[in-house]
Amino acid sequence: MKKALVLVLMLTLSVTLSCQEQMIAAFGSNSGITIVTTPRSEDIARELAASLGREVVTVQYERAYDVTLITTGSNDNQDSRKNIILIDYIEPESDLSGTILSLAADRKDDVRAGKTGIFHREDRWAMGQVVVCITAPTKAALGELVTARSEEIFRYVQTVVQARLNRSLFKAGEQEAVTERLAATYGWSLRLPPRYEVEDKYADQRVIKVLNDKPARMLTVYWEDGEWADPGAACLDRKNMLAWKYWDEDEIVEDALVVTETTFNGNPAVRLTGTWENKKYIIGGTFTSYCFTCPDCGRNYFIDASVFAPGLDKLPLMRELEAILVTFTCKCGG
Repeated sequence: MKKALVLVLMLTLSVTLSCQEQMIAAFGSNSGITIVTTPRSEDIARELAASLGREVVTVQYERAYDVTLITTGSNDNQDSRKNIILIDYIEPESDLSGTILSLAADRKDDVRAGKTGIFHREDRWAMGQVVVCITAPTKAALGELVTARSEEIFRYVQTVVQARLNRSLFKAGEQEAVTERLAATYGWSLRLPPRYEVEDKYADQRVIKVLNDKPARMLTVYWEDGEWADPGAACLDRKNMLAWKYWDEDEIVEDALVVTETTFNGNPAVRLTGTWENKKYIIGGTFTSYCFTCPDCGRNYFIDASVFAPGLDKLPLMRELEAILVTFTCKCGG
């Protein structure tokens, strides 16, 4: 009888712990951000919403993020969203600032003292979620934080929202066999979600395309040996060559081109961003390219993400492609 009772208790505990560990999947748009605030902080939250919802130019004007502002002071009906921002000041404490403090955990004292005003938590109320907290000890301090550090906050939110997408993109499945084939055949690989197809008809010229149609999302990987004395010039030269020769005479719109030095998966890289056009078909789109050298063997890689989606916002599609690009690995065996 004792053994049976112990077994029942152990099973009950196991089921209870299992249920506690289970979370629903976060829902909503990858480019949607829900800002939760209180009536007392609404004016500051509206300033934040305007910054995050700013207009940006791809091929057209579009919003950086689709922002929803909730001013009830409660996130009870929003806690399963993918991207959430909680914003309120600490003193006097409200229900929302209390939630922010609880999320701060062992950094509560720093938050109360105004030393930590921006932080985030992952998968707090749902899987595949990021919760950003923006706070300060007083309303005046919170207003100054949001105004004076507007660009820093934008970049922080941009980074953690993209990181959330990077983590969750493959929850719906991935083509593991394709990834293994790319690695075995060419010495590099990408993780690919469903519906992306590899086109290798130019493989003998070290050019591989990865395509997903309707709307058109296009990845290009090109590689070569040798040294790039001027990586920026080499990157732009390869972009022009590949666009014209392998994408049916696409061209870069020079006035929209931005060239920056950055890192890609921890390696020094050149990043190109801008707009492409095709005068033959009178079409165009947006692109991001990275050029870098694989540290394992010194081989140079050019990887590119491009979108053609007439009438649709381009940023959500580009963010999906960026989430695929960061899965790139190279061993140079191919």
